Amino acid sequence: MANQLEAVFVFLGLIQGDADLRARLNEVCTADEVEAIAAERGYAVPAATLLELFQRCNEAPIARSGLMDEKLIRVWLRRQSLVAG
Repeated sequence: MANQLEAVFVFLGLIQGDADLRARLNEVCTADEVEAIAAERGYAVPAATLLELFQRCNEAPIARSGLMDEKLIRVWLRRQSLVAG
């Protein structure tokens, strides 16, 4: 699971610096859609892992339109505690 989390956090770390990625993520509302976008870019980001991270961060499993990037950034910001816990 640690390797899987590392890959997820690498992808999430791209969001703030990649305007195109951020815009794409704002078009989606579900973890499955995030998984598809990540796969297009060559990253393994399983929807099940994202859902687990959302739950551990007390985030809803679905984002309202235009807010997925913020949800994912909040998860990324908590990465140290999520990997340790």
